[in-house]
Amino acid sequence: MNKTQFVAMLSRRLGVPVSRIDGLLERLHAAGVVTPIRSKRHPPPIDEPDAVAILLAVLADRGLEHAADAAWQLAAAHHNGERFSDFLGQLLFGQPRHVGHLIIHDTGASMVVDGQHIEFGERSDVPTRFIPGGMLMAIAAELQGASPRDADAIAAITRIQNGH
Repeated sequence: MNKTQFVAMLSRRLGVPVSRIDGLLERLHAAGVVTPIRSKRHPPPIDEPDAVAILLAVLADRGLEHAADAAWQLAAAHHNGERFSDFLGQLLFGQPRHVGHLIIHDTGASMVVDGQHIEFGERSDVPTRFIPGGMLMAIAAELQGASPRDADAIAAITRIQNGH
């Protein structure tokens, strides 16, 4: 999956217009957070750091002018010394895990993974975004090569196998 396909998949899965994600991506390119696309004819597969940065920018979206800062702030939120960006990378590119939900706050995130509640950074009284766990599991499955239909099935099977 290349960046263009990843953006299209995030748009479909998260319900965010492609044009909005492209705007965030332009800001991330300008800030040097993600690698610019060198060839439109033969784009390379998206790598883990770029996929995580783009997803973080979409999750933390507080305006195009704040895209890089918001992504970096969310990436840096930590739990027991582990950065949220590293944890998210493991969820996207590692073995399938059951994600109950992900809640994004202004200064962090909270989520339920494999039945355990984990908070990264500070929780605010007003969450800014709620992502159902199945959606995040399906994004991970598609990133790892599953078709959209298979990704939905993998997310459902992971929920069943983990007793949720």
